[in-house]
Amino acid sequence: MPVLLQSDLENSLQIDVGSEPDTTIAWYIAASQGLAEDYTERHFDYDATKVEVFDGDGQRTILNVDLWPIASVASVVESGVTLTVNQGFIIYDEYLLRTSGGGRLARAWRNQRRGITVTYAGGYQVDQTGDGAVLPTGLKTVLTRITARLFHSGAMFAANPVGAGTLQAISLDGIGSQNFGSSVFGAAASPVGPSSSDSPSLLGEEMVALDKYANPGIA
Repeated sequence: MPVLLQSDLENSLQIDVGSEPDTTIAWYIAASQGLAEDYTERHFDYDATKVEVFDGDGQRTILNVDLWPIASVASVVESGVTLTVNQGFIIYDEYLLRTSGGGRLARAWRNQRRGITVTYAGGYQVDQTGDGAVLPTGLKTVLTRITARLFHSGAMFAANPVGAGTLQAISLDGIGSQNFGSSVFGAAASPVGPSSSDSPSLLGEEMVALDKYANPGIA
């Protein structure tokens, strides 16, 4: 589910598409979020009943979950035993720390394949409303930038499919003519969109901007 709004893209491009939700805009928003999630190896959208199963290796003390910030933890079961929060584990924003001694000492998760089941709620607000954490400004900015670039590339492909020349502006229903400049969208990218056979990809600077939101467990 999207964490970015159509209005975020419209404000960035200074346009008003006129119809909301617009299926084409929704495609670009979903595509940009999918690219970012694949790169960061996590999902962004809030889930109130997320269930994850982990392997314990007898060495690591931390479990990095998929959805964060963690809003709440319903249960943590290790090798069939339900652990108690602040005694058997401590909740941090993006991970769970296994503890003992009433939560005073860190200890390793038990060595067992698929031996740990965590049920929790976490992630960012869907459509920037309701339950979940507020989408960080920096993540919102890079997602909007990726979406705008994909939108620009798709418009360029639709208006000029054979690549003859460079697109300077397009006309959209209800909003007149829209200019596109490389200073706004960055380096040129392969044309992408709902009707394009090319797969969208991230630019180097977009990856750098996303690094701070990556799953810490992949480092």
